[in-house]
Amino acid sequence: MMKKKSLLDEHVAMSVCQTLGPVVERTMQSSMSPFHVLPDYKTMYPEIVVHALGELYAEYNRAFTSLVEANREWSTDYKHCVASDGSPVNFAVQIDMVGLPQTFLDMAVDLPVAVVREVLRGRIFEIENSLAMYQFLECIFANDSEESFFKSRFQASLRCLRHRFGKKIALLAVTDEKHVAMRESEFGKKDKELLSDAEVFELSGFDKFFGPVEFREYTTSNRGECDYLLYIRSSDPIAKIKDPGFQVEHPLLGDPEMRKIIKAHALTFSVDAPEMLSAERINDTKEYMLNMGMVFPINSEADLFSPEFAVHLVAEKPYKAFTGTSRLSHQFATYLVEQEGVDPWAVESGTAALRCKPVKGTYGCYGHVSGVLTDGKFRGKLRRYLRQRSGYIVQPEMRIPHITNTTDGAEYMYIDRNFFTIADERPKFLGGFRSLMPAQSTEAKEGRIHGNNDTVWAEIISSD
Repeated sequence: MMKKKSLLDEHVAMSVCQTLGPVVERTMQSSMSPFHVLPDYKTMYPEIVVHALGELYAEYNRAFTSLVEANREWSTDYKHCVASDGSPVNFAVQIDMVGLPQTFLDMAVDLPVAVVREVLRGRIFEIENSLAMYQFLECIFANDSEESFFKSRFQASLRCLRHRFGKKIALLAVTDEKHVAMRESEFGKKDKELLSDAEVFELSGFDKFFGPVEFREYTTSNRGECDYLLYIRSSDPIAKIKDPGFQVEHPLLGDPEMRKIIKAHALTFSVDAPEMLSAERINDTKEYMLNMGMVFPINSEADLFSPEFAVHLVAEKPYKAFTGTSRLSHQFATYLVEQEGVDPWAVESGTAALRCKPVKGTYGCYGHVSGVLTDGKFRGKLRRYLRQRSGYIVQPEMRIPHITNTTDGAEYMYIDRNFFTIADERPKFLGGFRSLMPAQSTEAKEGRIHGNNDTVWAEIISSD
């Protein structure tokens, strides 16, 4: 088992030099423009990798069954987010994961799909069910002669939804802060600049874009009815993500009548009442990872250790003289071996790092704590964050592959972001992006290989 779990790691550890071609700058109607692209560098996922990720996506949907029920307020909640058998369906997802080197992709074609699935399960950072930056996703890899791999498939999935339910599809920002941020980042509009429905459709593929004021005015004039499916953007503002104590106004979700309408027309499992208990919250959750056996849950630092050693830590005594995995809790050691293929001794001795993430209410790397158990500063930071954000999940820190572009000598660390939707009740690959971060950048050194101004993007496609 441990050997199979490390199959990808062996390839990630290899030093790779490859001709990726020149970096090209591309501009769009977005406050985040310009973007940097490697148009000549494309990664082709073999069918078995797409199939394995599709199985994990299907499992992710099933993992939402208990989360949806805990979040349910009315019988009409999420009625457009179900399969024919009544099981939950996340219409579109983004899978953030360790980048897959070409040598692994070449090897994977000769492996059973179950083995590939389990290797990838342990190398996924998170799965997000609310896509953003539609113009970027659809156009960054387009050329003059044809649409991008992603755009043709995503637009087809939107058409299928319109046909199935006989409704147009609107974007909905549920807070004023999110509305302003989306106008700037998604559509390049500032202040009171006009944003027409035609522009929304051209730049995103959606039929309309509502902010809180517009949505309330629309439903009032429409006698409380909504004629749109709603793709909801409900993540908290960055200020709240950074500081859990920051107060956010909820002009829509704080109103039960508005919230009921929104949940009845939602295409995303992402609608919470402001006063909901943590166990009931579903927006920006990582709780599905518990149901999928991908992480270890903790509510306190002591959950990582045996009862005897937990007492030792609470007393703030020095962490010394390792005597084996008895210092780790039996549950944590079992998770490391069975789910991650990691030697518990390596974690206990500080030769293998951990990454701890909030279960609810954050995305990206906000609220993360990474380090080794032998580091008192790491454990102190974890204790502080647990007090601020409640429950956390733990994974072994994943090694990130490096690649050097022989075209210009630039060295990058990279992750892969892959997109799926449901077509005819089966997973459908929408394509993906390879996110390459300059290896010497501060973000890369801190282990944050997510999109920013330094990121260089390359396309991931498949043969089907």
